[in-house]
Amino acid sequence: MLIVFWGLVDSPLLGIVFLLALLALSAVRYRFAPYRVLPVLEAALCLGFAFLWLPALLGLWLPAIGLLENRWVSLERELLDRDFEDRARRLQLEDTLLASRRDMKNAARLAQTNERARIAQEIHDHVGHEITGASIALQAAVKLYEKNDARAGELLEQCQKRIESASAHLRETVYNLRPAQIPGPDSLEALCGAFDFCPVRFTAAGDMENVAHWDLLAANLKEALTNVSRHSKAGLVTVKLDGNAAFIRMMVTDDGKSVKPYRPGLGLSGMRERVRAAGGSLTVNAGEGFQIVCVLPKVKG
Repeated sequence: MLIVFWGLVDSPLLGIVFLLALLALSAVRYRFAPYRVLPVLEAALCLGFAFLWLPALLGLWLPAIGLLENRWVSLERELLDRDFEDRARRLQLEDTLLASRRDMKNAARLAQTNERARIAQEIHDHVGHEITGASIALQAAVKLYEKNDARAGELLEQCQKRIESASAHLRETVYNLRPAQIPGPDSLEALCGAFDFCPVRFTAAGDMENVAHWDLLAANLKEALTNVSRHSKAGLVTVKLDGNAAFIRMMVTDDGKSVKPYRPGLGLSGMRERVRAAGGSLTVNAGEGFQIVCVLPKVKG
C-alpha cells in the first residue's frame, strides 16, 4: 500500500529508504522467526520517518500485525507444550498401568505359591503327623499282639483314632480346595450351613449384581471358618454380605476368645494376597473375638 501511495503522489526519494527499511525488517521476521523487538523497531521507524514523510504513518499496521503474530506464536507454543505434557502423562499412566498389571500377576503368583505352601504345611503338620503316629502305634501293637499282651488292643484303638483324625484333616483340606458350584450368595450360605463347629448366622443385603469374585469370597469364607474351628472357642459366627454399585463386602465375625496379639499365618496371608491381586482390601480385627472384612470391587455393568 505504501509503494502504491508513493507512486501516486509526489513523494520524496526518502520514502524509498523507508520502504526498503520496512522490507528489511519484514524479511528478518519471515526469514527467521517472529522477534519481540521487531514491532518496536518498526513503530519507531514509522514515527521517525513521519516527520519527513507523513504517509510513513501508514506503516504502523506492520508492528500491529507483528504483535498479533507474536501472540499467535506464543499461544501455538503453549498448545504444543500442553500437548507434549498430555502425551507424557498418558505415557506415564500407561507405564503405571503396565506396572500395576505386573504387580497383580506377581501378587496372584505369590498368593498361589503361599496357598500351595499352606496346603503342604497343613498336610505335613496334621495328616503326616497322625499317619506317622498311627504307623508307630500299629508296629508296636503287632509286637504286643505276638506276645499276647493286652495292651495291643489299646494301641490298635489309638491307631484307629489317629487314622480317623488324619482322614478328617484330609477331607477338610480337600473341601477347602473345592470351588463353589453355583456362584452367588447362595453358595456362601451353603458353606455356612455346612459348618458344624458352631452355628453360623448368614445375612445378605444390597446390590449383588456384577460381582466377579464369588469364588474368591467362597475361598476366603472357607479359610475364615476353618480358622474359627481351629483357633477360637466361638459359640456363634456371623457372616454379613452387603454390596453397592461399586463394591461387595463380606464380614466374618466370631465371638470366640480374644487373640491379641495375633500372628497372621499362611492362611490369612494367602487371603490378603488374593484380595489385593483382585484390587480389593482385607482387614483383620482381633479385639473381642475375631473379625475379617473383605472388600472387593465390582465389574462395570
